[in-house]
Amino acid sequence: MSITDSDYLDREQSEIKHLALRLYLDAAARILGSTKNLKYIDCCAGPWESRAADRSDTSFGIAVDALKSAAKDLSARGRHPKMACLLIEKDKNSFQALEAYGQAANSESVLIHTRNCDFTTKLPEIARYCSSPNTFPFVFIDPKGWKLAGISQIRPLLQLNPGEVLINLMSPFIGRFVKDDVTDFSDLLGQDFSNLRELSGSELEFEVIRKYSELVRQEGGYKYVCALPVMNPDLDTFNFHLIYATRHPKGVEVFKSVEKRTEEMTHIIRANVQQRRRQDRSGNLELYGPETLYQETRYQQLSRENNDRAKSAVWQMLLAAGSVSYDDCWAEALQLSAVYEDDLRNWIKDWSANGLIEIRGMSAKEKVLKRTAGHSLWLLRHG
Repeated sequence: MSITDSDYLDREQSEIKHLALRLYLDAAARILGSTKNLKYIDCCAGPWESRAADRSDTSFGIAVDALKSAAKDLSARGRHPKMACLLIEKDKNSFQALEAYGQAANSESVLIHTRNCDFTTKLPEIARYCSSPNTFPFVFIDPKGWKLAGISQIRPLLQLNPGEVLINLMSPFIGRFVKDDVTDFSDLLGQDFSNLRELSGSELEFEVIRKYSELVRQEGGYKYVCALPVMNPDLDTFNFHLIYATRHPKGVEVFKSVEKRTEEMTHIIRANVQQRRRQDRSGNLELYGPETLYQETRYQQLSRENNDRAKSAVWQMLLAAGSVSYDDCWAEALQLSAVYEDDLRNWIKDWSANGLIEIRGMSAKEKVLKRTAGHSLWLLRHG
């Protein structure tokens, strides 16, 4: 995948999405494949706007390549998990291309199954496919609109345990239509979704993500739900959010590293798009790099707002309990987009320096707070 890859020209948001998917599967497959058999389920596989002959610019192409690479690496370490993909597409014309890909890419290391159906009508069959002994499924739900992301449409997939889900939520469109007094968003945002009509701007967008994430958490019994924002390539807005749900903190750890790398690549991609647009308008090539005139404010705003939200939430935990483990602070803060462990450590450092808290459980040799190390925060005064 490359920022100069013509396969993603004018659909760079897909490049960002596929980067996140690849980075996560690359890491997760190697970790889980050491002890589990792996299955990847793409519920709305397409292909739709694919331009690459080998389908390397599709979600299923990315996933199959990642699993094959992981299988090779694991084999070199003496591990031989069974890996398989179930690729589902409702549209008959798109399915013909998907089926051809599946037949060509099927291998001993990664078995590929394709199905031409509406995945919502085959949920029991998909659940059985994912429930083989010692199997860990990754479920990717990437619908064209928002209806197929509704909780009632995907409930059995959310309840797969073990298992993780990644859902593409068209959050800006939901925020736009939630105010129309006509569309029922209760399946996405809960029965009280009409309360969101009083909100606007970034506050509305945050609440859409928060309420959907909470429903996913409740229905699937997940401990952690994170959201990765994907920006429009040439507008200072978000195109959609990738909602990731897991029951294990290691999953959050991996996903946050993916979010950080995706964030960095997002700005590179958008800077190149902006430069290309300027050059197209002027007819002249620019002598300086694309980052020189790069403009972006929306992600910076999200980072500020979510850091404030997370910092306040952690502080409220301390006020309520008097002492909180670092692990619980970590879990509370890092589920918010654009909030990272360094941010959490900096808040704690400032609180400690100002005499508001005491850090316990760190040895003299330990320089930074770490999860699973027995570190905790104790409130000294309210500030």
